[in-house]
Amino acid sequence: MPSRLETKHLNVVLLTLEYPPYIFGGIGTFVQNLAIGLRKEGAKVTVISGYPVSSPFKEIKEEKDGDIDIIRLPYFGIHGVMNATFQMSNLKTISETIRQLNPDLIHGQGLTTFPASIKLKNLAPLVVTFHSCPKVEKALSIHSILRGGSLQDFEKDIIGYPAWSYITRKELSNSNAAVAVSKNLRADIIDEMGEGFSEKIFEIHNGIDIERLESSYKSVDDDIREENTTILFAGRLVWKKGVLNLINLAVLLKKEQLGFKLIVHGDGPLFKVLERKARELGLTNIELKGFATGIPFMESMKKSKFVVIPSFHEACPMILLESMCLGKIPIMFNFPFSKEFTDNGKYGIIASDIEDMVKKLKVAIAELDLQEYSEDIKEFSIVGFNVKSMASRYMALYKKIVE
Repeated sequence: MPSRLETKHLNVVLLTLEYPPYIFGGIGTFVQNLAIGLRKEGAKVTVISGYPVSSPFKEIKEEKDGDIDIIRLPYFGIHGVMNATFQMSNLKTISETIRQLNPDLIHGQGLTTFPASIKLKNLAPLVVTFHSCPKVEKALSIHSILRGGSLQDFEKDIIGYPAWSYITRKELSNSNAAVAVSKNLRADIIDEMGEGFSEKIFEIHNGIDIERLESSYKSVDDDIREENTTILFAGRLVWKKGVLNLINLAVLLKKEQLGFKLIVHGDGPLFKVLERKARELGLTNIELKGFATGIPFMESMKKSKFVVIPSFHEACPMILLESMCLGKIPIMFNFPFSKEFTDNGKYGIIASDIEDMVKKLKVAIAELDLQEYSEDIKEFSIVGFNVKSMASRYMALYKKIVE
């Protein structure tokens, strides 16, 4: 006798604070890629997400992203408490909307699913994907206090740690299964929350919608050419992302007279610091462009042969996966996440410090066939980080839970 799932399409609700165009990091892009992948796997997908407002008296918006249904709920866009305001101002609406949708499964994101999960777990099986670990973020912020960290980091990751850790534990407890987006993150969460959760937490890497990514890349003007001496950074400008090292990198590259230029995309509490340091040091080889999406960002991506990820810790950074799928050469420090996504450094440059990074860049320019290396990186990444692979693994997990 065929199972229930063999006679109907799986009906999935994705719950998330952010979804393009309202994104603040990689989670919105992750959810969009997952939604697209699940549709291609035959699932019916509805995304419940937020949109920032200045007044609570705003309407619920219903939209379409291709054949994906989007329901957007208003919330106050206050840094550090956006997940809380999204849920607390919409708890009743989220619950009633999901009840009407009658899904086979609800899939939420870490910090966006509790306290809503108290009710949601009674409506359908619940999966939560975690993109960070509270204990690790707290440790990074403590380390940053005397090293250029921001007040926002201190408030969110140190003062807010007890609440963040409690919410993570409750989301784990209320879910039928949880997913960590990297092997390294899974180990961190188990270390903090306890071995008792180990059988409940699965590891699934993020995936990239290659077709959409390449279409966006090809839409950039043909006059813009890739340059072997252009390095791109894209991300939130906070200490844990290693952004102060971008200044150090620019200084050393200028000293070596290698002709390299850094393009920096992003916003955050350290933007003004970077701007001031670049001006004081007379650095003309670093360009701070602020936050950008779409064509303006893809123009910078197309110019760049290298993408630098100077972070001290990452789970599964979307910018890394996207750039590698386009054949860009990643440059990172020697941390577990760097090795996990480059096959132990085979498909990227991994350095011990800034001086070593510059040294390895010099070697790469002088000795490597950069075009051939880019093609190898692209082939490796498209096989390992494509959205079909990610979605099929999630579908297998969903079916295991529902059946």
